[in-house]
Amino acid sequence: MPTPGRPAALSRRLAPSLALFAAVALSVLFAGVMLGLATSRPWLGLSLSPVPPVAKAGEDGALWLTAAEGPAARAGVPSTAARVLSIAGAGGAVALTGADLIEEPDALPSYAAMTEYFARQDRIAALMHEPVELGLAEPGEDEAAAPPTPYRITPEARRPLTSLPVAFWMQIGVGLAGFWIGVWIWALRRGDWAARFLALAGAGLMIAAFPAAVYSTRELALPDPLFGTLSSLNATGSLTFGVGMIGLFLIYPRRLVRDRFLLLPALVLGLWRLADALEWAQGPALGRHLAILTAMLVIVALVGLQFRATKGDPRDRAALTWLGLAVIVGAGTFVATVILPVAFGVDALLSQGQAFLFFLLIYGGVALGVARYRLFQLDDWAFRILFYVVGVLLLLVLDALLIVTVIDERAPAFALSLLVVGLVWLPLRDMLARLVLRRTDPVQGALFRQVMDVALTPPGRDQRARWGALLEGLFHPLTLTPQEEAAQSAITDEGVGLVVGGAGGLPGYRLEYAGQGRKLFAPADVALADELRAMLTNALESRAAYEKGVAEERLRIARDIHDNIGVQLMGALHSHEARRKDQLIRETLTDLRDIVNNASNPDLSFEELLADLRAQISEHVFAAGVRMDWRAEGGDAVILPLARAHTLRSVVREAVQNALKHAEPGLVRIVIRLGADMIEVRVEDDGKGFDVATEHRGNGLENMRARVTSLGGHFSLVSGAAGTRIEAQFPYEAGRVR
Repeated sequence: MPTPGRPAALSRRLAPSLALFAAVALSVLFAGVMLGLATSRPWLGLSLSPVPPVAKAGEDGALWLTAAEGPAARAGVPSTAARVLSIAGAGGAVALTGADLIEEPDALPSYAAMTEYFARQDRIAALMHEPVELGLAEPGEDEAAAPPTPYRITPEARRPLTSLPVAFWMQIGVGLAGFWIGVWIWALRRGDWAARFLALAGAGLMIAAFPAAVYSTRELALPDPLFGTLSSLNATGSLTFGVGMIGLFLIYPRRLVRDRFLLLPALVLGLWRLADALEWAQGPALGRHLAILTAMLVIVALVGLQFRATKGDPRDRAALTWLGLAVIVGAGTFVATVILPVAFGVDALLSQGQAFLFFLLIYGGVALGVARYRLFQLDDWAFRILFYVVGVLLLLVLDALLIVTVIDERAPAFALSLLVVGLVWLPLRDMLARLVLRRTDPVQGALFRQVMDVALTPPGRDQRARWGALLEGLFHPLTLTPQEEAAQSAITDEGVGLVVGGAGGLPGYRLEYAGQGRKLFAPADVALADELRAMLTNALESRAAYEKGVAEERLRIARDIHDNIGVQLMGALHSHEARRKDQLIRETLTDLRDIVNNASNPDLSFEELLADLRAQISEHVFAAGVRMDWRAEGGDAVILPLARAHTLRSVVREAVQNALKHAEPGLVRIVIRLGADMIEVRVEDDGKGFDVATEHRGNGLENMRARVTSLGGHFSLVSGAAGTRIEAQFPYEAGRVR
């Protein structure tokens, strides 16, 4: 029976991905509709431009042929520059001018002019369904002296994809990118009004860009109902984008108004759009352009108010600076190069298709802001969801394209699509993650060397300075302040600060403004700080244990030399018998060897043994970049016989060496328990295991087993996918205490 609450948790975990994928699928369907509209028109094979290829007096305002392909090329139409004078068909003839190819009909001075323009476009589009006669004139040719050269062209029923210009794909791409990023934020923060307004702005951008892609890149003409509807959608999308951005800066990063005022931008701009649709304004300049300019000015004013409201809050100020600057530069540049010139009655400074690229600055800024400043309280996991959805979408789109263009059968097409996505998208995804997130994982070996430098530095000012320099080199904060009482690592001030706890007598530190102020601290930084502290703590403990063992060994040697060697040498010095002198010297050499080999006192303290063993093992473990968990229980005052001590050392050394050599573990755990009359040893790792029944056992495992069983003990080995565990138990003589 399923655990209550688990399906709900699973739903919450999958819902953002499903919501994002559904929205992306709808946007792709919308783009497919626009693509279908663009390619469903009859195609003459003409590349036309209202701009003359070579400026000549008296030729401004003409329609120019710049290239011919397809039906036009088959009809003998030259690819050299020529003026297009007329088009004629069964429904009559129309004299053509450069105004027939304007990108945006709302640049006309009045609604009446727009209505007349749509009617003229409808008449031209009707002619293109049947064979037409195109009248051309060479540049500079006098139309009165020489009649135009006629070319009879039979149009193709549909416009091929390859004939769509780059401007079409740029506007479709900008619309998709804006909508996807807006919905991406919304899917992860659906209860946040700021995320909702950002998604609304993205939807508005898509609604504005998609229709503009169709009519601004038309070959010559579109029928009136279609052209008028697309132009109306473009105007609606533009003001929807304005509503979304105004609403966003009314509440983000600080709420400037109460909830009831959030609908005011939609009400005002909605009524303005209604007045434009009903032609109540005095023309498109007031009905459309003034509305867009007003929305842009309101956005700039709100960014200024938010800048003042976030004074004293570096986190909100950083988020506002990044997002506000992206919106002002992106949308403001589009307005300044396209909308503002047209509102004053002059030509746009840039092509509309090119100017739409400025909106990528906005949504690229949003994506980078999530990575650097955790906009909308999102983190790296948000990018994992986005990359997953994009990968699935690429797979489906590529599969569809292959079926339509190259491969008829679905299974081979899907297999090839999967191969391409695996070979291209996955490496590209990792590269994008590194570029966007700017995360550089520290090299384990280099990090270990830096930690050991700190641990091996004598305690005092130099050791504290090395500890601070290590943190500064890893996180690059603007400020680094000691905090003696800090015991744990944690993020503070919603990412502005990071507190790193102290270790082994070294103080903790508070770090502020990561990456020299270019980003906020993330949970991954806390994990790195904790790992750093664990490594440093183990290194300091190992050094202390090692130094303690060294000191005790030096004291033992000094004591033995003083008590034994000194007395024997003094006896040999004062002995007058040569035989006695030689005997004392031989005994002294034997005792000296025993002192060095510890054979004169074959019983070792359990505490001394573990201190020496831990120091040896930790050097190998940390040098391999592996964490170590050391646990020892009981019997500090017990003295172990030499054979038991040697067996204990051999089992631990060999087991750890095997793990480091073969298992590639991340953690090695060593547990040693001393009972009343039994020693228990367990060494386990989390690396890759092996099949105990089939794989060859080396001499090391057999030697361990032989040593343990020779003492009357028990040896066991268990290995699998979760790692390898070695256990040994053997008795020792009880009651021998110091």
